[in-house]
Amino acid sequence: MKPYQDLTRQGRLRRVNKLAKAALSAYGMESTAIEFIRDAGNITYRVRAKQASLSSIPADDRFAPNQFVLRMHEPGYQTDAAILSELEWLEALGRDTDLAVPSPLRTPDGRLLVEVSIPEVPQPRRVSLLRWVKGNLVKKGIRPAHFRSAGRLMAGLHQHSAAWTPPAGFERPRYDWDGLYGDNDFTNVPAHDVQAQIPNELRPSYDRVTDRLRKVMDSFGQGPDAFGLIHADIGVGDNILFEKEEARLIDFDDCAFGYWMFDVGVALCVVRKEVNFGAYYA
Repeated sequence: MKPYQDLTRQGRLRRVNKLAKAALSAYGMESTAIEFIRDAGNITYRVRAKQASLSSIPADDRFAPNQFVLRMHEPGYQTDAAILSELEWLEALGRDTDLAVPSPLRTPDGRLLVEVSIPEVPQPRRVSLLRWVKGNLVKKGIRPAHFRSAGRLMAGLHQHSAAWTPPAGFERPRYDWDGLYGDNDFTNVPAHDVQAQIPNELRPSYDRVTDRLRKVMDSFGQGPDAFGLIHADIGVGDNILFEKEEARLIDFDDCAFGYWMFDVGVALCVVRKEVNFGAYYA
């Protein structure tokens, strides 16, 4: 057998597909069809399961019946605790709200995260499984109405975050001043090393902008009126699905403790050059 490291990208993915099928056995879905979606750090698949193996999963109009997202988490990117924390928040959102967000599945023995390995792939991989949220991405024809719906979704998310007490051991990055511009434990890259890459001619502009941002962050503070657990990647056209007029949110992989306005800013970024930009947040 050819060594894994000598394979082409396509050859490696064929091996990893076998690993994905092996992972599904932990969820009692051995005879299940999988469809590769993308390899972007995490490798993701669409899973179509047989109804007979899903008798314990209640019907829910927010989710496509018998369909799931299988995520094979990128080795070394996040700790087990960080991945589990994301899944615990999603589980709480599904329990406490009617927001349409991915709902994680537990294995029959109660695990949210499983580690799987096969001889053909040299490194074990951590895998999670979530219900497939119904809806469609809107890439063209984005209108203010889409943002109003996204705003309602975002408000519900932030309200839950402000009231929810994370369990012991909860671990997500902080997108405050130190997390975004200083040293932090999540990236393990010293701020000095990053800033040293900024060209000299751009440094005055960088310093002016970051000085202003630090003052804004200080003025916000980190009370529950301004700061909490956020999605951090709410991009209309990327991570928001629409089912009729209802916004539905996917991909919580970057969720973090941060400013509520961080979510707002990311969402509005896609239309920042529109002539009628004000209509999108009015």
